[in-house]
Amino acid sequence: MEAGASTGTRTTRFMMEGVGARVIRGPEWKWGKQDGGEGHVGTVRNFESPEEVVVVWDNGTAANYRCSGAFDLRILDSAPTGVKHDGTMCDTCRQQPIFGIRWKCAECGNYDLCSICYHGDKHHLRHRFFRIATPGSERVLLEPRRKSKKIGIRGIFPGARVVRGVDWQWEDQDGGNGRRGKVNEIQDWSAASPRSAAYVIWDNGAKNLYRVGFEGMADLKVVSDAKGQTVYRDHLPLLGEQGPGRTGPHGLQIGDQVNVDLELEIVQSLQHGHGGWTDGMFECLGTTGTVVGIDEDHDIVVSYPSGNRWTFNPAVLTKVQIPVPVTSSSSDNQTFAVGDLVQICHDIEKIKLLQRGHGEWAEAMAPTLGKIGRVQQIYHDGDLKVEVCSTSWTYNPQAVTKVASSDGSVPGNSSGERLSALLKKLFETHVSGDVNEELVKTAANGDATKCEECLKRPEADVNGVFAGHTALQAASQNGHLEVIKILLRFSADVEMEDKDGDRAVHHAAFGDEPGVMALLAGAGADLNARNKRRQTALHIAVNKGHAGVVRTLLELGCHPSLQAVPAVLKYLGGESLRGIATVQVTGCSTQPPKLKRVYASLATCGSLRGDSAAASQGLAQSPSRHCSDNTKLMMTIRFLSRKLFHFCRI
Repeated sequence: MEAGASTGTRTTRFMMEGVGARVIRGPEWKWGKQDGGEGHVGTVRNFESPEEVVVVWDNGTAANYRCSGAFDLRILDSAPTGVKHDGTMCDTCRQQPIFGIRWKCAECGNYDLCSICYHGDKHHLRHRFFRIATPGSERVLLEPRRKSKKIGIRGIFPGARVVRGVDWQWEDQDGGNGRRGKVNEIQDWSAASPRSAAYVIWDNGAKNLYRVGFEGMADLKVVSDAKGQTVYRDHLPLLGEQGPGRTGPHGLQIGDQVNVDLELEIVQSLQHGHGGWTDGMFECLGTTGTVVGIDEDHDIVVSYPSGNRWTFNPAVLTKVQIPVPVTSSSSDNQTFAVGDLVQICHDIEKIKLLQRGHGEWAEAMAPTLGKIGRVQQIYHDGDLKVEVCSTSWTYNPQAVTKVASSDGSVPGNSSGERLSALLKKLFETHVSGDVNEELVKTAANGDATKCEECLKRPEADVNGVFAGHTALQAASQNGHLEVIKILLRFSADVEMEDKDGDRAVHHAAFGDEPGVMALLAGAGADLNARNKRRQTALHIAVNKGHAGVVRTLLELGCHPSLQAVPAVLKYLGGESLRGIATVQVTGCSTQPPKLKRVYASLATCGSLRGDSAAASQGLAQSPSRHCSDNTKLMMTIRFLSRKLFHFCRI
């Protein structure tokens, strides 16, 4: 592992959201119409240095731009880079997890949006939101969308006319250099890289999927651009700008001082796969370094007084705790350290004033007033990141009072009695309150023991609702079988609906949980129930590409024909089903992976064998040669196959 520039480039890639991000011009743009004009889109190709990034615009222009000190670019969409927020779900479109930028409502207790829904004006426009660029990064509080300016974006979007681009490597699929085609849809090149490709219909009749952002590649160049959605320009993050609290594993962030305190043999072992070990790294032992970067693998880049930079496994490093003296609201000098227990100011008007310029105030912070929390992080300006009421907020140090140190000592009380009382109070703040909230949260987290304890409390309601969902719905979507068994034992209602009309079976389909589906079926759940969008669990499973759930539902005897099939075809036929059919007919190698899995499942469920296209044609012509004795299944597969064959002929 070499110290220096190569590490800096890897660091920059992580810090700046990664190669493949889709960008528009930023606030300090001074390059005329290289990009095609305000709102035109390009792709991050690579980083030349921590200060310089190469962008290929959709119009084909490629150039270097500033991403440090001065910011030429804004990040429109980081989903193509693969950045995702595990454990989250968009509360409008149900994308799970959220890819790209996460937008969290600051006014509501637990409400998230993906970028498409945020800029699409979902949820209340008067509510303020936090922008969370990457998992673990600091929340940035934004103005309400109602007060903000929207601009249109243009580039490679449905309806655009395109020719082959700088990274073209698909021979003459387009009919030859200079031949044109029309973008039909923006799709995922892979499941890990959403919105990173365009499905193009060439003038010669060929159709295929091409890279627009995947790994920074640009297979296409636009000759007549098209409109995308409108976006809140000033809410988009600047490419390269560092938030005040971006953190890596183990709570490390840029600027932290760290030591290597482990034995040499252990360090060398832990370094395998994390930059390795060289003799030059002996300077790190016994010397304090400064974190200067977090690379795309979440390894930590540390700078030393010699000027060298080395990359470490975060498990090797120990953060040096530097006490930060601050003045409390009672005018006494306080020194905070990570792990200290603190009490939040209970005066709402006072804390609103104190929070100005120190993380700001949000109405969602109101439940924390007067509560006990634990210091998670100390920023360089003295502000504190405090875990309180099962969430984390940034506080002005004058808005909190230290009640216990991280070593267990209590100011002004050596007996430890006050600490015991405070710890009990801290525990109660996490588990007291609405029993329905606690039940739903423990079910969602898969904590079977706590779930059962909640249900044994006299005020507990097994069908109680929190954040619009019951415990059974939350556990079903996350696949927690033991929790579901406990809930069913306590007579949970399997037919309860959420605000969208979704029941537990719908949530299991969303979460790709075939085992849960079987368990719910055994409890008498209606597998053919429809939500308010007239979708059954089978519709959702097919649309999401969850082949295991599709197979399980068919085996459990749900009704996929009659009125249900047209709805499936509506969701698949206009987009992906047409795509899979044309791909098979034209002989292209690219096939939407989720449909390939689902169609394979549909094909094999009825003892079909072989290529899905051949199976569909054979089944359409002579279903009796391929079908099992399951008549219902046979009819379903035959119907879908004929529809697919029909699309092939179009």
